[in-house]
Amino acid sequence: MSGTYESRYEHYRLAKSLEANGRYDEALVAYAKAIEVSSDYAHAWFYKSRLHQKLHQYKEAKCCAEKALELAPSWEKHIKAILSDCETKL
Repeated sequence: MSGTYESRYEHYRLAKSLEANGRYDEALVAYAKAIEVSSDYAHAWFYKSRLHQKLHQYKEAKCCAEKALELAPSWEKHIKAILSDCETKL
């Protein structure tokens, strides 16, 4: 990763780009930075959860999904699917 990223949106966009290019560890760091800038950024929590799930890191995925659900209850259908999958695999 290069460049200076200041806003949660910049970190989030970087994370999505890194993830799309298979650079998962770097993407997780970028999602975490977006969350560090703005702890109530539901999109970053949600997509970080999905990436953890994809990487079979179910405990981390569950924690992130729970936070996303707290912040964005209207996404319940999508988040509950992640939580359910994680529960069966933990």
